[in-house]
Amino acid sequence: METIKSRAKFIFFMKRYGRIIIAGTVLIIIMLIAILAPLIATHDPYKVNIYEAKITPNDEYIMGTDAYGRDIFSRIIYGTRTSLIISVSVNALAIIIGTIIGLMCGYFLYVDRIVMRIMEALNALPMLLLAIVFASVLGQGVDKLIICLTMVNLPGIARLVRSQVLSLKEKEFIESAKASGASNFRIIFKYILPLCYSPLIIRFTNGLSATILTQSTLSFLGVGLDSRIPTWGGIIGEGRAYMVVYPHMCTYAGLAIIITVLAFSIFGDGVRDVLDPKLR
Repeated sequence: METIKSRAKFIFFMKRYGRIIIAGTVLIIIMLIAILAPLIATHDPYKVNIYEAKITPNDEYIMGTDAYGRDIFSRIIYGTRTSLIISVSVNALAIIIGTIIGLMCGYFLYVDRIVMRIMEALNALPMLLLAIVFASVLGQGVDKLIICLTMVNLPGIARLVRSQVLSLKEKEFIESAKASGASNFRIIFKYILPLCYSPLIIRFTNGLSATILTQSTLSFLGVGLDSRIPTWGGIIGEGRAYMVVYPHMCTYAGLAIIITVLAFSIFGDGVRDVLDPKLR
């Protein structure tokens, strides 16, 4: 009897938290790879050697070399660091700035009339097209790409928080806080903001995978980052001309993108199922 109960508890636990545990384990491994990149990489990812260009995978070059003789394995390892730094930075900044914008717009109508019109104008354009425009205007560089992708993500987060504020500010406990003499900013940051944490956490985890895809697409198109900086999209972009003869130039970087994006997406879905009361 105890065995059946234990098994039932285990099955229930895995149904509820299994995706978070499995995807989280994969993400921890990916993060460790990014942190320990200098120790894991077997060659200098920036070193060009035309005499060893287009080498297929062998004992020395695990994943082969690209058209410039650079070790693909080492570039993918360092590309992991680049992708995670950009993705986490973009979503953290977008959450902070977008939350403030959404709170102000949702609570103060005069701010909403001006700022949300700008957010709606940005949101009307396709996300990728907007990213290409901003990246072209700002130029190349990790810091500039972070700014570009943060601006692209702001409208969605601001609209999310604004909708939460609009549904909360008419509640009885908010009216009670106003009647007791609480200031507007006290009401916003003490009573309303904590109730926005769950959707923001879900938005953050889901946004990580979307940002990696967008950043990889920009690198593939040659926009946003210098081609010398190791990125997964850049590796695929450089190897696409040789893909038929030397498929290793694109395959491994593509697998890295697929695994990471899937891990973030599954982890985000698991977090959503746990935090969203409608799905319980």
